[in-house]
Formats: sequence, structure tokens, C-alpha cells
Amino acid sequence: MFEGQTWQIVISQFHFLRPMWLFAFIPMGLLIGLRWREDNRPNWKDILPLHLRQALTIGELGWRKQLPLKLLIVVTTIAIIICAGPSWKRQASPFGEDKASMLVILDNTQSMLQTDLPPSRLDRAKQKIRDLLAQRKGGKTGLVVFAGSAHLAMPITQDNQVFMPFLAAITPEIMPVEGKQAERAFALIDGQLRQELGSTVLLITDGVNQATIDAYEAFFADKPYQLLIFAMGNSDVVSDVPIDMASLKALVNATGGRLVEVTVDNADIDTLNRYIERNMQLNGESSMPWEDMGYGLLIPMAIVMLLWFRKGWLVQWCTIVTLSLNLVMPWQVMAETVSTKAASVEKVEPLTLWDKTIQRWWDLWLTPDQQGQRLFNQNQYLEAAKHFTDPLRKGTAYYYAREYKLAQSAFIQMENDHGLYNAASALARQREYVKARNLLSSLLKKETLSPSLRADVEHNLAVISGIVEEVNRTSESQSSSSDGPEESLELDESQPQTGDGADEETVEALMVKETLTAKQMLADQDLADKWLKRVEADPKYFLKAKFQGELLNASDMSHTQEGEN
Repeated sequence: MFEGQTWQIVISQFHFLRPMWLFAFIPMGLLIGLRWREDNRPNWKDILPLHLRQALTIGELGWRKQLPLKLLIVVTTIAIIICAGPSWKRQASPFGEDKASMLVILDNTQSMLQTDLPPSRLDRAKQKIRDLLAQRKGGKTGLVVFAGSAHLAMPITQDNQVFMPFLAAITPEIMPVEGKQAERAFALIDGQLRQELGSTVLLITDGVNQATIDAYEAFFADKPYQLLIFAMGNSDVVSDVPIDMASLKALVNATGGRLVEVTVDNADIDTLNRYIERNMQLNGESSMPWEDMGYGLLIPMAIVMLLWFRKGWLVQWCTIVTLSLNLVMPWQVMAETVSTKAASVEKVEPLTLWDKTIQRWWDLWLTPDQQGQRLFNQNQYLEAAKHFTDPLRKGTAYYYAREYKLAQSAFIQMENDHGLYNAASALARQREYVKARNLLSSLLKKETLSPSLRADVEHNLAVISGIVEEVNRTSESQSSSSDGPEESLELDESQPQTGDGADEETVEALMVKETLTAKQMLADQDLADKWLKRVEADPKYFLKAKFQGELLNASDMSHTQEGEN
């Protein structure tokens, strides 16, 4: 009935609504004692020899001796406890104002674009969030997305109509920093939930690293929030980036949270909603009365007590139970395997029974990194990357497999200079020359950069800068041959940025760059309406600009503090 830390909550909240009923144990004890003494008083059976007594008496030995009296003790004890009114949670509000607050921490990295959950893990996560909001019916919900940084996409709100457009706009492209650091959301969690009792943090991801596990263990050790982990991925389907269930289970064990796996139906949503509401009822401060949890056992207790006065009631009761079980059990039972995992699309290849058997065999003898190294030595780089847990080895395997975007994401998780250097190489392989150049330039400014690595960074920076300059010259020559601004085309943001682009002279009247504060913008109704229209046009671009601005502000603040120190 209860799981994990819920037992501790139940024990701390447990009390009796009518404790005076517990005094009934006093007369019950006196009556039972007198009856027990009466039954143990010597009678005619004690006159018989032992061998005749065993042959003439039935059910008088061992645990069956005085069995009706023992059962009477148990039944009466339970009846008194029920009448005392055990309770450990409050009644739900009929008006629904006691809905629990929930903050969704959504993984917005490249690995969430895997298609083992069609159409992708990220799209399936959005669908599940919408289903959960619909089932909660007005519960307060906020949204935080994370990659290499974490940002608030939607503050705590009860308005699902406002929530939905921003949820739909979430894609990895809007994140200013790549990586996979769920611990970056801690400040936002406290800022939104504000130590509110009964609140829930719902982490939706396909895997975490050891640094995240350690950080979450320390954070949730003294926080009143409930942690739910929603595993987004299908381990039964072949994927370039398999879901890391081992790390998610380790996170659950470290934090005392709960792990819920995605299902085809709404079973996962029902489970999440039950956990959220139960946590609110057990922990939340409420003016609602306590709920009597003992009435459910009164019916079977009454049936037993009605049969008690009849002679031979024990045999009759056993007969009734046996007949009832025979009527309830079906005559024919057929077993059928039902999969609760999300269905796969035709493009992905499901794991066969042979593949699973082979994998279990290797798991007996080799660690995941050892299995990955074995596959790497056999030039099976993509399969090796799926087994590696070390970010450097995983990124290297993806790099050799020419999965440069996945390699870049793995290298960034290293969180050191070598990781950034390798990530820049992966960017260059994606023809993202400008991003690679900027990353190497920022890396070169670090005073802690080792001399050997500095030489490699300078060499790669010179090569990539030359490529960018060549692309710029080509762009300038193409722009000079155009007939006018009407023919200029704007590159899609999803395409690689190979160059800075040609400089265009634009009439000042046609392009005015303004930097306005929120107070100035709201003071002018025309500017506010224009800004809102731009936001409503596509929330994706608004979120992207917002996240980049937050990152720049955080960077400026850190530099200011360093200067003051």
C-alpha cells in the first residue's frame, strides 16, 4: 500500500480520531483473561491417560488449542482500533483548492530527440506533460528546461492555456549552452516552490551522470519536496543513445525518490498523479478534517461477528471461504504477454530475445566501459558509444562513428578544457565553424589552460578562422552580385553557421536597434503590443532570446563578483 519514504510520513502523521475507544482494551483484557483461565482449569480430560486423551480429543493440541478464543482476541483488537478511528491524511478539498504544486524539470538535450519513443523522446515527454496537466485539473505547474544550463520556461501557474504554447516551443535549439546538467535547476526549484510543503519536483530525462546524482542527493536531503523521476526512453528498442536506466535507479536510491517508466497508455500518468496528490495530502498544510481510514474494515468484521454465536462456526466459515474462492476463480486461465512500453516506429529495430540474452551474458563478465572498449577495438564505434559511461570515451566513439552532434554533447559533459577542445572539433565537423571558432577563442582566454593543450587550441583556431574568413569572402562576393535587398535571403537557423555573413549597409530608418527595459516597454502601450505580438508569433524565438539573456546576465554578475573580490 505504501512505498519508500511514504512509510515515514504515515508514521509521523498517524493518530486516532477517537482515542477514548482505546480504553476498551481494559475490559477486553479482563474478560479474555477470565475465559483463558476457565478453559485451562482441570476437568474430566485431565483424568485420562495421555495416550487416551490424544485419541479422544480433536483440535486440542498445538496452535489449534483454544483457536476460537485466540481469533476472538484478534477480531476484538482490530474492532477497537477501527472504532478509535486511525488516520494519517486529511480529506481532499471538494473545491480543489488544495492541488499540489509541481515543477517539471525537462531534459532538453540532443539525446531527447532519439526515436525509440516515436516520434521522439522529447515529443512524447511533451504529450505526457499535457496529459498530466489535464488529469490534475487546475493544479499549479511550472516548467524548467535544462541542458548545459537551466532556465525557467513557465513560472508556477494554474492556467493551462498559457502553459501549452511555451511547452510546444521547447526544442534543443533554444538552449544557449549544450550539456546535460540537471543540477543547474536547483536555484529555480527553490525560487518557484519556496519550501512549500507537499510540493513535487518531476524530473523528466533519459539518464543522468554521477555528478548529478551526488548533487541531487545533497540538495534533497534537507528539502520538503518530493522527487519523481520520469524515465523517458524504451530500452527494448535499439537507439543511438540508449536510455540509462542504471543511472536513474541510482538517483532514486540516493534521493529516496520514485521512478516511473513511460507506458503506451495512461498508466504512467495515473501513477504520477497519485504520487503527487498523496504527497500533498500527507505533507501539505490544510484546513480540511482528517480522514477516518478504519471504516473499510467494518464490513468483514461484522460478518465474522455474526457467525461467531453459531456452534461449529469455524468449520462453516472455512467452508464459505472455500466456496467463495471457487466461484471467484475462473475455470480457464489464459496468460498473455502485455507490453507496457511505448510502441516503436518502423524505422527503429527492436531488440530480439537473442540480443537480450547476449547482453545479459556480457553483463556477467564485463563492465559497461569494458564492453564498450571491446566493441571499439572491433571498429563498432556506434555500439561502443552506447555502452560507454565515461563521457570522454563515449564522445570519442560517437566521433569515430561520425555522430558529431552526439559526440559534442558527450564532450561537453566532461566539464573541463579537454572536453571543450573536443567539442569544438565536433562542431567543426558539423560545419559549425563560427561556433567552433568562438568556443576555441573563449578557451584560449583561460589562464589555467595547459601549455600542451594551448598549442593545439591555437593551431585549430587558426585553421577554423581561415575557413570562416574564406566563407565570408565568398559571401561578400555573392552579396555584391545581387540586385538589391529584395533578393537577399535569410538562412534558416537550423542550418550550420559556416561564416559571419556579409556586412550589409542598411538605411538607419529601416533598421533601428533599441535596448529597452521591461519598465520602459510596459510604459508605452504601442511598444508593449508590438512586443506581445512578436512573442505570440512564435514562443520558440522568445524563449531562445530569454535564455541567452539570462545566461549573459549570470555571466556578467559572476565577473562583477570576481572583480570585487
